Amino acid sequence: MQELQTFISEYLPWLRVVGLVLLKASLIVVLGWYLARFLSKKVHKILHDRDEILANFASQVVFVVLMVVCAISALGALGVQTASILAVVGTAGLAIALALKDSLSSIASGIILIILRPFKKGDTIEVNGISGKVESLNLFNTFITLPDDRTAILPNRNIVTANIINATKSPLGRVDWTCSVGHGSDIERVKEIIISVIYSLDNVNRDREVFVGINELTTNSIEFIVRFWVKREDGILKARSMMIEQVKKELDSQGVQIPYQQVDVHIKADECK
Repeated sequence: MQELQTFISEYLPWLRVVGLVLLKASLIVVLGWYLARFLSKKVHKILHDRDEILANFASQVVFVVLMVVCAISALGALGVQTASILAVVGTAGLAIALALKDSLSSIASGIILIILRPFKKGDTIEVNGISGKVESLNLFNTFITLPDDRTAILPNRNIVTANIINATKSPLGRVDWTCSVGHGSDIERVKEIIISVIYSLDNVNRDREVFVGINELTTNSIEFIVRFWVKREDGILKARSMMIEQVKKELDSQGVQIPYQQVDVHIKADECK
């Protein structure tokens, strides 16, 4: 009993001080986490209506920066010298930067993409041979939904150095198609059929000229090239498919020959013996 009283009298003040220090550090971490989360949500809410990608990126940056400050403050509350912390963080940061140069490059590239803003959420872009709709951009990657609903995750550093084709900047999209008919076909009549079919489609833009002309003369056909513009929101692929179907029906009804691939096989007489 005497030993217990001695232990309590000797170590209770020390335990009280340690407990208060740990409590202070814990409060800094907990309150800092809630503050970082609160401010990141506020930033996201303020910027969301302007640009969702900017809102997501900025909120992540705010959260990470505040949590780093919170961690340094908590270590300072535990008695660790702030100058020492910053020196260690600087040294560790240099080592981490060398080890994770690709990841840090993606962060820097993400910042560049946010500043230049070559695309926004919902834009259809083509980059590095991948075409799809932009879903989000975070500190490291850009997420693109492909036409078959798969998701492509591209590092920001690969996007910022690539040629980006943004197909959403214009509300119109061009349909390109080639059509072949027999050499005996009336060229002007074929052009009239194709043009009339195109103008019969609802989503064709009539402010842009429809072009139908001869692209090439092959050994067994006359090849036409067809170009016209449609509203992108109505679907370019849908308009192209409808146009091809109607042109085929009209050419068949007018008796226009559509050549097919032929393979001529020559057999020598002595081979048949």
